[in-house]
Amino acid sequence: MAASTYDDIKTLVANVYELALFTAQEGNVIAPLVTTFGDYQGLAPRVYGEYSGGTFSTIAGTADMTASTFSATAGGTITPSTYGQQITLTMNRIKSDPAGAQRDAGRYLGETAAAHIDTNLAGTLAGLTGGTVGTAGGTLTWANIFNAQAIMRGNKIYGRYSVVIHPMQWYYLTSASTGVPTLMQSEDLKNRFMSGFYQASLDNMDFFVDANIAAGTASVGAMFSKEALALDIRQGFTINPQWDASFAGVGAWELNASMVYGFGVYRPTYGVQLVGKAT
Repeated sequence: MAASTYDDIKTLVANVYELALFTAQEGNVIAPLVTTFGDYQGLAPRVYGEYSGGTFSTIAGTADMTASTFSATAGGTITPSTYGQQITLTMNRIKSDPAGAQRDAGRYLGETAAAHIDTNLAGTLAGLTGGTVGTAGGTLTWANIFNAQAIMRGNKIYGRYSVVIHPMQWYYLTSASTGVPTLMQSEDLKNRFMSGFYQASLDNMDFFVDANIAAGTASVGAMFSKEALALDIRQGFTINPQWDASFAGVGAWELNASMVYGFGVYRPTYGVQLVGKAT
């Protein structure tokens, strides 16, 4: 009697994995904009901090210099967790509609993984302490944007700034009757991000919309540099198939998707909250 083996479906499972991985990579808005670690695999927390020391000062002609303090103090901790989701494809479904099962499972696993990562990162924007502009119940204005930019520069945060806000916040900015600046688009960013995420650039600011930011009368977007937030990946997105011979009487393949990662605010003063309604 011929038995159903992994060889019967290995091509299908491989394609599901490729589709899911592609979707997870392309569907994430904030992850490419933050500091990403991939140097550890276990569950040990990552403790990070900042160095502090003395200052340059005048030295008398006959004086001998004394050493300044140069030590790091813990600033916070990122604790990784294991996240996962399972899809079960019965043999009846696979035999009846293999292309549909492959496509649907790949998209579903990939999109839910991407949304999970992005939603977690979006939730950290409220932890940025570089400043806050805008008001609850009000709409974001370009004056708020330039104010946040000035705060970032005043805090000596150099480099390009990412501005990630809710799509409705972006609508209020760009639909203003006056004061909308001339925006440009970067071909490089257009190629790197799905067109629905990247919107435009201005000066040293790149604007993105993210529907995973919680909507409401006091939605919190942010302007930040790459060092403001961190994504600590301990195990990349994987799918491990497992055969369940007794499932539904005909057997099924369990597609076990998982990922181990941590996330959090890395340099809290390297970002400014942008508060305004997103309704």
